[in-house]
Amino acid sequence: MVPELQQDITDPQTGALYRVDYLWRLPDGRLIVGEYDGYEKYTNPNMNDRRGIQGAVHAEKERETGLYRAKVDSIVRFTYEDVLKQHPMINKLRVAGVPDATMVMR
Repeated sequence: MVPELQQDITDPQTGALYRVDYLWRLPDGRLIVGEYDGYEKYTNPNMNDRRGIQGAVHAEKERETGLYRAKVDSIVRFTYEDVLKQHPMINKLRVAGVPDATMVMR
């Protein structure tokens, strides 16, 4: 199943707007978010507003909480290595319930 790319999701409690990398809207109404995790957001001061690693991790946890409040059912995180090897990413998506293209077309 092909995801929607770069979709905005609003936290209903705080009004914060979060842009997710990938969003699957499943036929049963579930929302599954896919996030590509790079490491630079933790270590590059220009990407983490000079909050450092601890601040970046805290912001990520707040973001996840907001996404779950917005009725996201699952957040799948994958790395560059997962994408290169393919199987780790495919397995993570399957565990989360994302159907593959052949399942959707049946």
